Amino acid sequence: MANIKYLDKEFDKFWQKIKMGENFALTRNGDGERAVMSGSTLKAQEGGWKFPDYICALGKDCSRSLLINNDKFFYGISCPCCDEESYYWYRSRINTKNITFANLWINGNYTKFKENFNDLKRDSVLITNYRAANHQIANLNILKHYTISDDCITFWETDAKKMLSQIKYELENKNNILYVVSAGPIIAELFKNNPNNCYIDFGSAIEPYYNNSYFKRPYMIAGTIYNQRNCWMHDENESFDVSVVLNLLKKL
Repeated sequence: MANIKYLDKEFDKFWQKIKMGENFALTRNGDGERAVMSGSTLKAQEGGWKFPDYICALGKDCSRSLLINNDKFFYGISCPCCDEESYYWYRSRINTKNITFANLWINGNYTKFKENFNDLKRDSVLITNYRAANHQIANLNILKHYTISDDCITFWETDAKKMLSQIKYELENKNNILYVVSAGPIIAELFKNNPNNCYIDFGSAIEPYYNNSYFKRPYMIAGTIYNQRNCWMHDENESFDVSVVLNLLKKL
C-alpha cells in the first residue's frame, strides 16, 4: 500500500513555515476551481451566482496557474477521501510533488487554525472579499486591503488585471510580507512577479473575522463530522504512473 499523509501533520508542516517567516506560495484548488477550469456549471455558496457552462477567462487563468514548478510553490488540492475524482484530475495535471490539502485550514484543522492564526503578528496585505474592509483580522498589521466581489467570474473579467497592476506598482519593492488571499490565480501572478513574499490562500477560514452574520460552514461547528475529519492523501514521493490494461483478443 502506498504511503499516505494526513491533514493534521500537513498543517503542522506549513504552519512552521509561516511561523519561521519563510517566503512561499500556497494555492488551494477544489471542486469549484475544477468546475471553472472544465467549463462545468456549479452554483456558488455565496451570492447565488453560477459558474458558466463554458471555460471563461478565470478558468483559463486557473489552468495556467497549475503549470508552476518551483520549490517554493505549493498546490492544495482535493483529497481522495472527500473527492476522489477531483483528486486524480489535479494529480494528472500538476507536474510537481509540492502537493498538499485544499482543506489545509479547515475540517479537523479548523480549531488549531484559529488558535495559531490569532498569534500571527506580521505585516500583511489582504486580497479578500469586500466585506473585510476596515476590519481587523486577528493581530495582523494590515498594510493594504484589495477587495474582491462575491461574483469572482465577473470580477476576473472586469477588475482583476487592474488590481494586479495596482498591487505590483504599489508594493513592487516590499518583501517578506504575508499576503492573505482568497482568490486563486492571483497568487500565481504575484509569486511570478516577486517570490520574496509569502502568499497563502486562507479561503473561508478567515470569514468569521469580518462577517459574523454570515452562515457557519459545517466544519466551523464543533462536533460535526467535518469539524473532526482528519483527511488523507497519497504521498507525492510515491510513483503516480497510470497503468494501461491491454486485452488480448482471440481470433475466431
